[in-house]
Amino acid sequence: MAQPPPDQPNGIRRTILQTLPIPELRGWESRLVLLEYPPDFKAPLHKHPRPATGYVLEGSVVSQWEGGEIESYVAGDSFVDLGETVHLRSENTSTTGWLRMVMSYVIKVEQPNIVPL
Repeated sequence: MAQPPPDQPNGIRRTILQTLPIPELRGWESRLVLLEYPPDFKAPLHKHPRPATGYVLEGSVVSQWEGGEIESYVAGDSFVDLGETVHLRSENTSTTGWLRMVMSYVIKVEQPNIVPL
């Protein structure tokens, strides 16, 4: 069941849609997160403690990782969210519509899926 997002800066919304303990990996879980960026949102520098897979539900995103090239994804595209690498750019390309993505992590229970820099 979806949990309402806590107060978050800059209008970004992160909603945990589901968690599932992984019995073979004590203290770890599978976590499904709905990530929503308001129009023209540009995420500050950050990284993630673990890699994730993502899928764009609505809108389009521009992304760039430290040492990597600029990548663009639109609704229907899947992508890999690198772990432990600085995320230089993560931007909603629309000035009018929200960007909605689903992210899937295997992560330690209660560990935040983002590390602000």
